[in-house]
Amino acid sequence: MTSYDMPMPSRSASDASAPVLILHEDPVILAELTRSVNSLGFINILPLKDSEEAMEESRRKKISCFICAYETENIEGLRFLNRIRKKQDFIYTPFFLTDDQFTSLKVMKAGYAGVSGLIVLPFSTKTLQEKLFKNMGVKKDPVIQKTEKQVEKGTALINAGKNEEGIMELKSVLDQKEGPEYHYNIGYIRSIQKKYPEAIDAFKKATQMDRLFAKAYEAMARAYLAMGREDLADTYMHHAAQIYMEREQDGHAEDILKEMLELGYESLNVFNSLGIIYRKRGDHKKSMAHYTKALKIHPHEPNIYYNMGRICMDMKDMEKARVLFERAVAIKKDFKEARQILKAMDLGIL
Repeated sequence: MTSYDMPMPSRSASDASAPVLILHEDPVILAELTRSVNSLGFINILPLKDSEEAMEESRRKKISCFICAYETENIEGLRFLNRIRKKQDFIYTPFFLTDDQFTSLKVMKAGYAGVSGLIVLPFSTKTLQEKLFKNMGVKKDPVIQKTEKQVEKGTALINAGKNEEGIMELKSVLDQKEGPEYHYNIGYIRSIQKKYPEAIDAFKKATQMDRLFAKAYEAMARAYLAMGREDLADTYMHHAAQIYMEREQDGHAEDILKEMLELGYESLNVFNSLGIIYRKRGDHKKSMAHYTKALKIHPHEPNIYYNMGRICMDMKDMEKARVLFERAVAIKKDFKEARQILKAMDLGIL
C-alpha cells in the first residue's frame, strides 16, 4: 500500500455519526483501509472480517458507507452487496468493492449488483478520497430524482383511489426512452471498452431506475386489480416480480405474488414465478406444487414441464425427469434445452 499522499480535509460531525463499515479478511488490507479512511476525517469506522457480523451491524446501525472485498476465501462481496441493496435504508448508500485486478466481467457483475465504485489494490489515500467524496453526500442524479418523484406521485394517486390518473403518471415513467435497459447497455459497452468509471456510473443509474420501475409496475398492477382488469394486473405484477427476481430479491417477489393469490387471482405467471423462487431455495415440494397448479391453468406450456423436469433432476428422479422433458419436446419440437438434456441422458452423461 502507498502511504498518505497529502493532508485531507476533515469531515463534518454529521458524517462521523454514522460509521463507515469496512469488510475484509486480510488483516493488513483491513488495517490500511481503516487508517486511510480515518485520515480522511471519518472517526466512526467499523473494521470487520466476517460477512454475517457485518450484516448484523447493518441491521443495528445506520451505515454511511460500505467498503468490501470483491471476493476472498470467506467473503463473497457481490453476495454481501446484493443483501445490502435489498434493504430500503441502503438503496443509495455508497458501496465500494476492492480487488487487486478488475476485469470487464467483474466490473459488469459489480455494476449489475449496484456498486458505487471500485477500489484497486494497492490504493493511494488520494484515490480513496476522490472515490469516497464523489459518492458521499452528493445529490441524486436529476433523472433518478425526477423518476422517483413521478413514481411517488403515481403511487399516491392510486392509494387515494385515483387509479386512472395514477396509471397515466406511472406510464410516463415506464415509457421514457432512457430507461434501465438503455443505461445497462451503456454500462456493458463501457466495460468492454475498459472505461470502468463510466461503466459503473451507467450501471448505478440503471440499477436505481430498475428499482423504481419495479415499484411502478407493482403499483399499476394494484390499480388494474382494483379496476377489475385482472389481465393487465397479472402482466404488470409479473413485470415487477421478474425485476425483483433478477435482482435476487426473491423475498419481495414472493410477497407480491402471494398477495395476488390472497386476492383470489391465480394465473400461469404467478404459479410459475413462485415455482422458480421455491426451486432456487431448494424447496422442491412447494415448487412442484406451484408448477402443478400452473399446468392446471395451461396444460400445454412446455416451459412448465421443463422446469418440473429440472426439479426431478435435483431430486435424482431421472426417470420422472425424462418423462417431463419428453412432454416438453412433444409440445415444442425445437425446445433446444430440453433436447440437450435428453441427449445427455441417452449418452449416459446424466
